[in-house]
Amino acid sequence: MPSLGQTTDELRITAWLKAEGDAIALAEPILEVETDKAVLQVESSYAGTLLKILHHAGEVVPAGEPIAVIGQAGEAIALDSVSPTQPIDAAQQPNPPAVPATAGSDQVLATPIARKMAKELGLDLRAIQGSGPGGRIERRDVEAWVAANAATPAKHNIVRDDGAGHGAVPRHRQIIAQRLTRSVQTIPQITLNMTVDARAARSLVAARRAAGLAGLTVTHLLLQAVARALRAQPLMNRVWQPDGPTFRRLARTDVGLAVASDDNLLVVTLPEPDRLDLAALVRVADEAIQRARKGALSQADVAPTAITISNLGMYHVDSFQAIVDPDQSMILAVGRIADQIVAIEGGIYIVPQMTLSLSVDHRVADGAAAAKFLKAICDDLERINA
Repeated sequence: MPSLGQTTDELRITAWLKAEGDAIALAEPILEVETDKAVLQVESSYAGTLLKILHHAGEVVPAGEPIAVIGQAGEAIALDSVSPTQPIDAAQQPNPPAVPATAGSDQVLATPIARKMAKELGLDLRAIQGSGPGGRIERRDVEAWVAANAATPAKHNIVRDDGAGHGAVPRHRQIIAQRLTRSVQTIPQITLNMTVDARAARSLVAARRAAGLAGLTVTHLLLQAVARALRAQPLMNRVWQPDGPTFRRLARTDVGLAVASDDNLLVVTLPEPDRLDLAALVRVADEAIQRARKGALSQADVAPTAITISNLGMYHVDSFQAIVDPDQSMILAVGRIADQIVAIEGGIYIVPQMTLSLSVDHRVADGAAAAKFLKAICDDLERINA
């Protein structure tokens, strides 16, 4: 079981994507696990045949614990020799008993989004017929089942919120609540606000869109500006580690991006946005966002970062204070671009402005260092060339 860079050392297996006897390719997704952030696909580090599954769906497994054996087809194995540090010796081992028909929903083959929908609706996946490869249950199958059985929701234990606060709390909301509570309780946070003259950024976005880059937004410019600021100020590209205590220095200038999806909130990691041209960044970001909304994040999508960008400007929010993720040291809250009446060198002008609010783990950086970092981001946006 990989650690996946999470705050927890234990991960819950939600589904195996391969069965014993299946051929496995290098880097092919073989199972899905639930961390304290999201449901992720785990890729195989080896090629061969899946000889034995040691831990099944629904089990919580510590990082580093063997979860499966991959070898040559027909190869015999001795499970008592399987450990994180020892090789696998050849020997005969009987197969485990077959999973009975009364197995729980966690042992049913289903896509992450289908599993998520069924969990939130209180549905038993065993009651749904899958239309995907190998009978895998997909989103359309859950939607079709709900449509066909909408007349008798109570019979099937569908959980609904009545608007008065009653109803079960989905697991992903529980996880969000736990993480944010831990952040507020354990991280001493300070927030700095700066107003950006957004004329240059707005002009660049308009010009590139007119030239054919339709998906470009100010968020993409912010991703690059933040990455450049991290590269220029490496002491800000670190995270507090309570054991020690020590700092975890990050070698790459990756940047997190908050993604809202239905009733969920995820953070995807964008790889060094300052090294990508805008067209490539738009594509990479869009693909990562789509994976997040489908519940199919990869290990690279949750790589460690020191900072996340959270943009609520599209919802007409002027400014807000965000909460630092427990795994990070900063979060940049972005408000909308709005025309403001501004006095400049004795003249009165209408200027598009945007407020950036940087919340920082005070153990990692003092106010002066945080202000310098935020100023670098603002200067980058104001000097950007269309």
